[in-house]
Amino acid sequence: MDEKFSVLMSVYQNENTNFLRRALQSIGPDQVRKPDQIVLVVDGPIGEELEKVIEEFPLSVGAIAFDVIRKEKNEGLAAALNTGLTVCKHELVARMDSDDISLPNRFELQMGYMSLHPETDVLGGTITEFQQDEDTILDRRTVPEEHEQIVAMLKTRNPFNHMSVMFRKSAVEAVNGYSCDFGKLEDYKLWVDLMLANCKFHNLQEDLVHVRVGNGFLERRSNRREIFDWDMLQRYLLAAGMITKAKARKNKLYIRCFIYMPKWMKKIVYKTVLRSRGEKKVEAENERKSQGN
Repeated sequence: MDEKFSVLMSVYQNENTNFLRRALQSIGPDQVRKPDQIVLVVDGPIGEELEKVIEEFPLSVGAIAFDVIRKEKNEGLAAALNTGLTVCKHELVARMDSDDISLPNRFELQMGYMSLHPETDVLGGTITEFQQDEDTILDRRTVPEEHEQIVAMLKTRNPFNHMSVMFRKSAVEAVNGYSCDFGKLEDYKLWVDLMLANCKFHNLQEDLVHVRVGNGFLERRSNRREIFDWDMLQRYLLAAGMITKAKARKNKLYIRCFIYMPKWMKKIVYKTVLRSRGEKKVEAENERKSQGN
């Protein structure tokens, strides 16, 4: 019998109703390999429109178990995911964000790999980025494939696309789940903890999720709170013996340069440095689509 898996999501009051509806559709009815359970954590009070989307969704998922967990107040993503994880019934858990779109073969690819590689604890993949039209790819974030490459990147940048990962629940629980003390770096901190626990990593070199950008995306990357979170992470990496003091200083300089540079320069850096590996493939795909039309 095929192994079963859960999908873990969180939603809060500022989410777009259409985005949530599309995200849920993409992880349920649209999937080739459908999940056995979807866990949606409602992180604090939400409006009537979002509630309506949630109420209507079970009518379209058939045999998929749909468990909605409501928190009295908004406590942030890390706390919401930890709460949801306790409700996940299956060992394999796939993450998903409430405004992104999973490709139809995402879970088929991930479940296929995890069944053949039971030693793997975290499995991610490539994401593509779009603004309005999900069929028009703007950029792609590729990530290193093999465990050793992922660990090497972990010392400088986040080596996983969080919304694309599937992990083993027991491994995450063994390191006490997501940390609520590292701001928006809760996933990065989790990968560090799992690495220190000798867990095994892998990234599929396949597109798994379409991710929305725009709507203040670069502005959110300019929040000076990120400097505080990043510095705290460097101290953690340093204490764990993963990086040297010189490496920590270099990483701190990197985030400060990025936070304080003007928006126009951020766009260039984001595209040419942080997303350059997938650029040629994006251009080729968009060219193919235009010729097809």
